[in-house]
Amino acid sequence: MRRAVIDIGTNTVKLLVADVAAGVVTPVAAKDATTRLGENVHQTHRLSPEAIVRTVQAVTRYAEEARGLGAADVVALTTSAARTATNADEFLRACPLPVEVISGEREAELIFRGAASDPEWTGQRLLVMDVGGGSAEWILGEASKVERLQSLPTGAVHLLERFGDGDFAGMSAFLRAELGRALAPFGMGPWRMIGTGGTIVTLARIAQLRPDHAQLSLTSVRELVTHLNALPLAERRRVPGLPAERADIIVAGGAVFLFAMETLGAAELTVSVRALRFGVLLE
Repeated sequence: MRRAVIDIGTNTVKLLVADVAAGVVTPVAAKDATTRLGENVHQTHRLSPEAIVRTVQAVTRYAEEARGLGAADVVALTTSAARTATNADEFLRACPLPVEVISGEREAELIFRGAASDPEWTGQRLLVMDVGGGSAEWILGEASKVERLQSLPTGAVHLLERFGDGDFAGMSAFLRAELGRALAPFGMGPWRMIGTGGTIVTLARIAQLRPDHAQLSLTSVRELVTHLNALPLAERRRVPGLPAERADIIVAGGAVFLFAMETLGAAELTVSVRALRFGVLLE
């Protein structure tokens, strides 16, 4: 059956159209658009009219494209921004199809299911880490069984709005303390760390690696984040592999990966493009 899912995140709207049969997802089309639905939500606790319009336009376009590609059903869900905004109903009413607001725990479970579906690491114990615009998730498990999960409001957009683009020291101190407390129950393994989401995919591209299954060491993540943080925003927007619309949040998102890897004692991680959308289609 051909199905489609629209993932409406704090920073990005993502579409996946795929044929699903016998537990296998075969992508037909995958697209994303930066609409920043959660812009300034950290301060105002409200979705702005402009952000709602941008995001509804993207959702409408993707729903039409999915049906044009023959998707029998189109599922739409939204995450951190809509969970925290007091006027989320305004956005939900404006959307052209029903949209489910999912919890951080539900988001984590779907991310893990999608990442764990990769035959490359069948039978392995995984620690999947996803950094979005509003939240970040860590999920430990094997096959389809989740052992432990954690969802924190430490997404790249939220961190940027809290610390700006110039207080890396303050953000670093906050993340080290927050992650040290929250991730302690995950221990030091044994597990294989999988990184998902736009931040880690972008870091792989900046490193001139093909994102899916790319391996990034702790040293390389530290070097990438340090280099990008040293660049003025105007120069960062010209970095090959880094979309201009992601240039302002890449340091914050990368810092979450960096300090989580340090906290967990992870020497490297493997990048996966399978995450929440794959998890939804496998249900």
